[in-house]
Amino acid sequence: MAKRKRDFYFFGFGNMAQAIYKGMDKKAYQNIYIIEKSNEITEELTKTREVQNESESFKLSSETIIVQDQEYFYVSNFDIFLLAVKPADIKALCKTQLTNELFDITEKPFIISIAAGVTTTTIAEYLGGYDPGKIVRAMPNLCAKKGVAMTGLYGDPYYFESGASSEGKIISKIFSSIGQALWVGKESELDSVTAISGSGPAYIYFIMNAMIDAAVELGLSKSVAQELVAQTIIGAGETGKDIKNLESEIIKVSSKGGTTEKAIDVFKQKKLDTIIKQAVQAAHKRSKELSK
Repeated sequence: MAKRKRDFYFFGFGNMAQAIYKGMDKKAYQNIYIIEKSNEITEELTKTREVQNESESFKLSSETIIVQDQEYFYVSNFDIFLLAVKPADIKALCKTQLTNELFDITEKPFIISIAAGVTTTTIAEYLGGYDPGKIVRAMPNLCAKKGVAMTGLYGDPYYFESGASSEGKIISKIFSSIGQALWVGKESELDSVTAISGSGPAYIYFIMNAMIDAAVELGLSKSVAQELVAQTIIGAGETGKDIKNLESEIIKVSSKGGTTEKAIDVFKQKKLDTIIKQAVQAAHKRSKELSK
């Protein structure tokens, strides 16, 4: 007899959950459940079977079931739960919906949390003594909406073997559908992932905005400036992945007495590298504070 497919459960269906839903292989699951606290959202999804957000719209698949959060499910240790609510809402979700209403605690579905700063141990405690080894933390970034996210993953090496186990491969596949996925060996390393790639898009947008403003001041239209800046950053990022010594590459581009050299000189005088390091360190510190 053919093995039953897994069920997949979304708890919360905001922008990140929607991006994951859109990218994932929906045919790999028997059913996909969307459990959303907002009656307005569930009613709209039920009525239209379509997701509409600020950037796009897409249809829900036939495998997708939209339910109210009072429904009861018969789940098994074969299924996957994705906790996609805000960090501040994780405790309430775990202590009320999950333990009391949705499943028998003797059953241990795999749980993936995308709530920043909430550790696997904390989630296990909220669930009344759940096995923390069956909980994975994921830190995607907002580039997921374009399918080019960078996601850091952590799960107990006994179960997931840094993504090499069968369960690890399934979870890697989920997040590879929205970009690239990278497993880390220690949960504390997710604080660094948060500070670099989780918050990173905002750093780049900040720099982009400054470059666009400068271009407009130099006489370019905003639309032309944004296109120039965006494509320059895309190109630099793509080529930068393969450059082993970025400092040497900067020297190559900075011809003696040329335009790039003048710009880099200003960066050095203003200690831009130090400012960026301090900003990343501040984000890292805050991530660690949130995990306590």
